Amino acid sequence: MMGPLKRGRGHVLSVIKHYCTACCVAVGWALLAAWADLFGHSSGFALSYSGLTELGNMRVYWLVGLLLLAAAMAAIPRRFERAKSTLFYCMPLAASFGTMAFAIAAQQTFFAPEVVALLGIVVAGAGYTWFTCLFCGMLAETQSMSCAVGSIVASLALKTVLVQMFTGALPEASQVGLAILLPFAIAALAAAARRGERTRVESDEWKPAPDASASYRYLVPQILVGALAVATTRVLTPLGFFGDPLNQFRDAIPTAIGTVCVAAVLVCLGYFVLVKRVKTHLNRRFMPAFLVVVIAFFVTALAPSSSGLVAAAAEVFITAVEAFTHALFWTLAVTAIRLKGASPFRVVGLSTGFYDVVSIVWVAAFFSMGVVSNAVILLVALVLVVLVMWLIDRGGGEEGSTVPPETMVDRRADIAQRYGLSPRETEVFMMLAQGRSRAFISEELVLSEGTVKTHISHIYAKLNVHGRQEMFDLLLAEDESSAA
Repeated sequence: MMGPLKRGRGHVLSVIKHYCTACCVAVGWALLAAWADLFGHSSGFALSYSGLTELGNMRVYWLVGLLLLAAAMAAIPRRFERAKSTLFYCMPLAASFGTMAFAIAAQQTFFAPEVVALLGIVVAGAGYTWFTCLFCGMLAETQSMSCAVGSIVASLALKTVLVQMFTGALPEASQVGLAILLPFAIAALAAAARRGERTRVESDEWKPAPDASASYRYLVPQILVGALAVATTRVLTPLGFFGDPLNQFRDAIPTAIGTVCVAAVLVCLGYFVLVKRVKTHLNRRFMPAFLVVVIAFFVTALAPSSSGLVAAAAEVFITAVEAFTHALFWTLAVTAIRLKGASPFRVVGLSTGFYDVVSIVWVAAFFSMGVVSNAVILLVALVLVVLVMWLIDRGGGEEGSTVPPETMVDRRADIAQRYGLSPRETEVFMMLAQGRSRAFISEELVLSEGTVKTHISHIYAKLNVHGRQEMFDLLLAEDESSAA
């Protein structure tokens, strides 16, 4: 009697941890994005920006900070994995220090203000990359795709509201103080989310087909297209250049109403264009989202320049799409982490690095012009259309070439027999090959997690691999060899 009851109670606790993780990530990511906007656009930092105009737009140096850490994570992900616990406590301190250094650069006389400001903004940018990587990894490890996407979209919608509250209701000194403290609040939410990292992963939504290996190769091109889209939409709004005030919607509608409208449009786009398409084949899953971005480019180029209601509505739409493009980009990154079994540090490092490079080019090229030329916007929109059509054409032909599920099972069974796995090790191996977590395997096979861990170690030793990723590489090589 107690066994099933205990198991049921454990399942309830697991579900609670599962959704608590999603909520903590959503709120933490919202505060992270709000922190970046406070840093770049609040009046509290206006004095810091005013003394640095000769250095160009400061967002370039923020992006340099992002790029430096992203490049390091992509190059040596295993070292970051080993140092994860230490960096978990160090990076919030660094981000807070960077924020404070930038804020006080103009008021101190011990060092050159320019040096202090640049050091602060570069370090703060690196902190932003670190937190983003943590949240992406948590969502990939613990959530179904619909829940992960919902968490990302919710965070951006909440950020939209929080930023307006912070900049509109707080005096300048309080804005600076809040920005300095926010990295610690974000770290606290990340720590709370880590409690759910061992919860069960529902992976059915992630997989576009029983054998998705043929589709995986197009995740990277989609991430690159997404990075181009994010970098471009960013410069179409005041968020593209540090020091610019946040969107006021041309005074046609009150700022509060405009902010709520932006959040509502974002939620609707996220739900109907991303969440509702989780069961669509991977090659076509994100195509409508890219179409929305292209439409936004044309609206930007063709929108009226007057201060009327139509122009304000266009501005609401563009601002919402800017946030939606971020949701699309990070959804692609989380999908790559989950389906490829890759290190979050490598995936986030590579994707963020490309985004940073494109953004630096955008900011450096157009800061002196004040506005981005409509012709350039339309050209980028055309490039995106061509790239999306290419992805559809290349990926569409592979939808029918997926390996039947029974064939995949047979291949895994052959591999288990060939490498001498025991019957119990074979059971664990078959679940590992499906991307199941250790906690899930423990629950399904009614084994302790310690026993499952021991079986996994024996499996890795017999397969002559050193981890899950190398095991997936081996399986992919075996599948390709069998197909040939």
